[in-house]
Amino acid sequence: MSNLIVSRFGGNAALNSNEVKKSAEIIRSNPDRRYVVVSAPGPSLNELGITDLLYMCHSGFSNHENCDGMLAKISERYSEIVSGLGIDFDVGAEMSALRKSFEFGMNLDYIGSRGEYIMAKIFAKFLNWPFVDAQKILFFDKDGKPDREKTFKIAGEILKDYERAVIPSFYGSLPDGKIKTFRRGDCDTAGAMVACSVKADIFEKWSEDAKIFSADPSVIPDAELIQNITYNEALELNYMGMDLATDDVVFMLRDAGIPMMISGIHVSNDEAMMISPKLPPNAMRDVVSCIAGRRNFNVIHIQKYGMNKIYDFGEKLFGLFAKHHIACQHYLSGIHQMSVVLKTPRFELTRGQVIAEIQHEINPDSITVERGLSLIAVIGEGMGTVKGIFSKILNALSMAEIKVQMIDQGSDKLNMILGVYDYDYEAAVKALYKAVILNEEIL
Repeated sequence: MSNLIVSRFGGNAALNSNEVKKSAEIIRSNPDRRYVVVSAPGPSLNELGITDLLYMCHSGFSNHENCDGMLAKISERYSEIVSGLGIDFDVGAEMSALRKSFEFGMNLDYIGSRGEYIMAKIFAKFLNWPFVDAQKILFFDKDGKPDREKTFKIAGEILKDYERAVIPSFYGSLPDGKIKTFRRGDCDTAGAMVACSVKADIFEKWSEDAKIFSADPSVIPDAELIQNITYNEALELNYMGMDLATDDVVFMLRDAGIPMMISGIHVSNDEAMMISPKLPPNAMRDVVSCIAGRRNFNVIHIQKYGMNKIYDFGEKLFGLFAKHHIACQHYLSGIHQMSVVLKTPRFELTRGQVIAEIQHEINPDSITVERGLSLIAVIGEGMGTVKGIFSKILNALSMAEIKVQMIDQGSDKLNMILGVYDYDYEAAVKALYKAVILNEEIL
């Protein structure tokens, strides 16, 4: 039984003609890959990405500067790709249209979209597939937010007429028909919207190298690869900094019941990772899927006797953090004390003012700030159903003589987040990896 696959290729897959050839080889290797969503050529070691160059040109033209050099670089990138692919594609005509767009004063969103627009047309020519402009099938509402309902309806109807198609990512259209771009780094949303529109069986995300490890490879060089996780686990990994896909994309695909495969154009098939609403029956893995961590947090400890009887205590405290745009990562509370974990950079910018306002608004009995905390998450769907898993985690750290500063377990029992000092981070990750990934006996 065949599957309908929507494949999204990032900027690294369009760096040059060799990368495009490799991407096309992947596409052609499976006839189920029917809709391909592509990005503009991304940055390399010695070159800016096409989108960056387009934005710089827009700024230059707006300030009446000479942008011939940057336009020449854009033309050279596309010309190299076209020449290497050996296709009949008029880069000169596209560049002439692009220059006129600058001269006519087209807005930044329109200019930024042209990198994907041109690259998708090149991909379509090389594959000998139809090109479908994202402006006609991806939509935003009047507030500039992706309009899923309209997109799913219209894109689904239009793409029914195309057995296969290449579609640009990064942009769509507003209700007035004008082009609107997605946020930088959010092109996966375009691919996910296409996948939901055509009711795909699988959504694929391809990049240069997308190996996902079960622990920080800088700490565990031979960490095992993750091959199967759930969308709920993916959200936890996102929070811990792995950035598998934006939370919006995860929610969209999870709600549609569409699995997402993440792989790299230069990795083997057995190194790909599948994210599903539920783990497939043949998924060979233990209950813990990953150990992920982040360093450099601050913890602010606030003590006030009778705090539990002050009905607006939390409202005042978190209102102050919100006022200064400080996101609270975790908080733990007792009868007389509350500890709040904060990202260090933002808090340090306004630390003195925030503490002064807490003193004025809440009048705590004491307030202290602790620096240098790392958060380590042990993540696994169904951890709450396994007897002894949490004691095993804490015993591993105890045997490694690591003092745990904080323990936080969500109500869904999907993870356990542990706070340790930054200087204990690596030792903690190693101890946990041996205990719950390798399942080594702790002596």
